[in-house]
Amino acid sequence: MRLFDRFPAKYLAPNAITCTGIVLGLLSIRTSLSAHELGPLVGSAWLILYAVLLDKTDGAVARRLGASSEFGVQLDSFSDFVTFGLAPAALLTQALSVAAPGFADGPAHAALLAVGALYAVAAAVRLAKFNVTTASIGKDFFLGLPSTSSGGLLAAGFLAHRANDLPVATLPLFAGALALNAALMLCNLPMPKIQAPAVAWRRVGMGALLVSAYVLIPIRRGATYLVTLASVATVGGFIYGLAVTRGRPPASADH
Repeated sequence: MRLFDRFPAKYLAPNAITCTGIVLGLLSIRTSLSAHELGPLVGSAWLILYAVLLDKTDGAVARRLGASSEFGVQLDSFSDFVTFGLAPAALLTQALSVAAPGFADGPAHAALLAVGALYAVAAAVRLAKFNVTTASIGKDFFLGLPSTSSGGLLAAGFLAHRANDLPVATLPLFAGALALNAALMLCNLPMPKIQAPAVAWRRVGMGALLVSAYVLIPIRRGATYLVTLASVATVGGFIYGLAVTRGRPPASADH
């Protein structure tokens, strides 16, 4: 009996990237829960966005190396739960607890923690649901808002809030955002997966947008641009998904 399992070398790179995402999520949670003011929470939010980049990278590396596996799928789900389920909930509940009037204790604080727990549970359910339904809905669509997109939206929204020096009194809006994203993750609205468009100019445009994210996030710039881009992509994606799949299952949708 082997003491440890052996893995072919080609699986190490994508799984190492996924594990790095888990570490970033844990660092974000640790930073959030130890913060006593809004300043350190900015770093926590950027860690979530770093993990967004890695979440898109591990799958690409796995496909490139021919190293896609069921193990990698399950590991990726655990990473997503930590980084896009727990970390955004920790970030925003702590932000309101330390800075928003009335949320430090009492019934409002308890309600805030309940919303954070609701969001984390919704992310877990959404990931489990995706793992068991992905074969039936086809390769072109998700059902509901992906947890990665949700975590990225919330982190970028918080960063834009701080970058634009918006009033602390508006922070409670993020409690509503947590609840809304929880509902969107669990809903059955079709969301198209990111794929290279067939038309050349659209492919160039999408490539430019993706490159801009991979440039801006590492240098911690452009939070307002990032949340605007993500919001437009989310709303537009749901509208497109509903238009294309109306009256037929997502698996049979064509472009």
